[in-house]
Order: sequence, then C-alpha cells, then structure tokens
Amino acid sequence: MYAFDDYAAMIADPVRGGAYLAAIRENVRPGCVVADIGAGPGVLGVYAATLGARRVFLVEPDASVDAALAFARENGVLDRIAIIRGLSTDITLPERADFIVSDLRGVLPLFGDHLRAAADMRERHLAPGGLCAPLRDTISSALVEDAELHGRTVGGWSRVPSTVKHDTLTALLANRWYRTRATVEQMLTDPACWATIDYAQAPPPFDGRWSSVVTRDGVAHGILLWFDTELTSGNGFSNSPWAPKALYGQSFFPFAEPMTLRAGDVVSGRVRAIRTGEEYEWSWTARLARHDGAVVTVSHASLLGKVLLPESLERRDASYVPRRALEAEMLMVLLEQADGTRDLAALATLLLARFPAKFSSLPNALNFVARHEHLWIT
Repeated sequence: MYAFDDYAAMIADPVRGGAYLAAIRENVRPGCVVADIGAGPGVLGVYAATLGARRVFLVEPDASVDAALAFARENGVLDRIAIIRGLSTDITLPERADFIVSDLRGVLPLFGDHLRAAADMRERHLAPGGLCAPLRDTISSALVEDAELHGRTVGGWSRVPSTVKHDTLTALLANRWYRTRATVEQMLTDPACWATIDYAQAPPPFDGRWSSVVTRDGVAHGILLWFDTELTSGNGFSNSPWAPKALYGQSFFPFAEPMTLRAGDVVSGRVRAIRTGEEYEWSWTARLARHDGAVVTVSHASLLGKVLLPESLERRDASYVPRRALEAEMLMVLLEQADGTRDLAALATLLLARFPAKFSSLPNALNFVARHEHLWIT
C-alpha cells in the first residue's frame, strides 16, 4: 500500500513517469477503451481520458483510487471514468480494453502476484488486437562493491556494543536481499542477462547461471539485480546503474563474507527464484577460482533469512487441521450479521455483547467493524 506522496514520486520520476506517460500518449486513440490496472489515484487513466479515450477503467483494490473521482472531475473527464475496487485477477471488465497500462512490479518484476496478473490481463481483459504495457522486462546482474551497504545490512549486529555472540542473527541478515542505489563506479563486472520476461509468453524458469570477468580490482560485497523494460515498441526505461537514476533502485543480494577480486578474475554463479505463496524465495551462489588454485565459494538462500519455528511450518502442512482463532470467530459473527438490515452501530453492539473480554467499549467494537469496510458491498 502506497501513500499519496509515493504515487506523486512515481509519476514525477522522469525515468518511470516520463516513459509511462509517453506510452499512453503514443497508444491512446480517440474512442478507445483503456484499463489502468493498479491505478492508485488514477493519474495514468485520467491522462488517457484527456487524450480522447471513450472509457477508462481504473482497477485498484486500495482506497487511494477514490481520489480519482475528484481528479477526473477537475480534468473534465469524470463521465469517462469507471472505478473498479478490487484486484484485476478477481474482476471482469464491463468491456475489454484496447490498451492496458500497469506497473505491478517492485524493485524487480518478480514481485507479489505481478506475473500472474500480467498473464491474466492479456487473457481476459485485453481486446483482440489490443496492447498491454509493459511488453517485456530483461533482468540483469553484476557484482557490486559497497562496503557501506554491507556494513549497514549484513554487519548490522557488529555495530551493536555487546559481548554476546550474534552469529545466528548475522546469518539472518546475510540471507536477505536489500534495496539500494548503486553507481557505475561500484560495479566490478559488466552486466550479464539473468532472465527475460516476455509478457505475451509463459514466464521462464527463474534459474540463471552466469559467468563474468572482473573489470577492476576490488571487493565484491554481493550481486546486484535490476531490470530494463520495454513498455511499448521503442519506449522503455531501466533501473540499471548505467542508466539515469530511477525511482526503483536495484536489488542487492549480499555475501556473508566479501570476496576480494583482481581484474581478469572469472566469477561464476547462480541466482534462482521460486514463487512460494505470495512471495518469491531466492538463492544465490558465487564461485571464484584464483590463479593460485584457491577456490572461494559463497552460498545463500532467503529461507535462511527467516525465523521458521517448527509449529509455524506445521500449520502450513496440508495435513494440519486448523481451528478458528478468536479474531476469526469475531469475523464470523460480523459476516453472518451483516445481512443488509443492521447498521455499523448495531453490528458493534452485537460484537460487544458476544466478546466482552475483547472489546472494552462500544467505540472500541465500532472501530473493529469499521476497519473491515472492504468486506461490504459498495
């Protein structure tokens, strides 16, 4: 969930925002139907309407999209805007769109449900002959030198004054990836392609092996990943360190032990990502064979960066038999009684009577009811 200043930063970013606005300008024709998926406050969709789109669907589960009504009215296109509160994978558009624009990525395209949503919008929401932006993303990697970032992340516990050992806590930090903004001067190898996502095709397996020649002496603190996107033909942008500074930044996959390198060394490695539930689990390895015959190897996995208690893993097993928690019981009552005949105060009164140990007052119960407004039909 983003704040309004986040949305403003996205559009104001000359790299990202400029490319998306150009894609809309080049592809929206008078009378066409447009879908802005992951619309936020609807800036891209409203812009499409000002260019003559007959109908624009703003698809967004977050309440930020409600601001689009006043925004569309301000721009004189309110009659062409339709807001659909929900995930694009859960809804059906009243009519298919000639042009769909979306950016459901994070620092990398492998983010949440983005890939499934990208396939679904082409299959169910796009009109024959229509166009979706983006068209494709290419993810690249390189070794990066960043002692400050490494010290702030992997070395975080080393900066805490203590005589207590902290190797286990440091291991948790070393097996997580971080967002950063690297410069060209920090790069130790040339870019190597890790994966290409053509959104008109099924996604590839995200298991890329690479081999790179070190371009200068230095210390590798980890692997950097970024993406180059082609939004529409001839129009795109990159969050590469070699490109103009972009809002996204890059992804830093650290090494627990930095690797000292010499120009001409060859480092090989592997980066793999597997979708598990609502996120991706990553593993990354690197291997350096020195001229003197010594071999240096590092190996990491994001699963090792999580605290996985046995009882937590047990609750995820298919054979586990669950029982409703107290909050689930409260939601059951709320859903059963929200039949269109009771207002929020009446629902809160029922909850207060049923769960007196949970709610200290009627306002307290009313706050619980109001927090679940997403459950109500609008």
